Amino acid sequence: MDIERLNKHNWARYRNQILVIEKNAYEAARRDEPRTLERIACNPAGVSLVATEGDQVTGFCLGGPLEDFAHVHGPNTDPTLSSRTTLYSADTCVASQWQGRGLGRQLKLAQLVQAAGAGYRIVSGRNRAGLAHAMWVLNRSLGARALHLIENDYADGLEPDLCIYYHITLPVPDEGQ
Repeated sequence: MDIERLNKHNWARYRNQILVIEKNAYEAARRDEPRTLERIACNPAGVSLVATEGDQVTGFCLGGPLEDFAHVHGPNTDPTLSSRTTLYSADTCVASQWQGRGLGRQLKLAQLVQAAGAGYRIVSGRNRAGLAHAMWVLNRSLGARALHLIENDYADGLEPDLCIYYHITLPVPDEGQ
């Protein structure tokens, strides 16, 4: 299994497989437009990763500066908005045949390490209560703490219509290294 950084040079190679994985993983209310995913993945200030096994994309995670998501419920009221110290983890998906093997954890850990290396102090994100319970458990195991709950955010008729907005505080790098 290889994990590499997504960018404008490799996005086209992985794009179609990423779109299929997202479509299969998320209900319609949580899917992003392809151009939105591309904008996040190709942002040099972000931390977006793709996992592959040979030519097959097995999973991915996309994240960008919190300020790029000021229109989203959660980031729009984040106390760190405008500080340029928070990476917003917009999307983490693992292909169904690769779920349950720890790949989501590998991707999130790699994103956290690279975010800290890029100077971010916090990674924030949203998990849909109930429908994304496995991701909430994973994020909690990595130090996530809920900042607030957002009610009626998806308006898609699926229950619960509740979103958990969280922060993961990153370790401060040792200045002596």
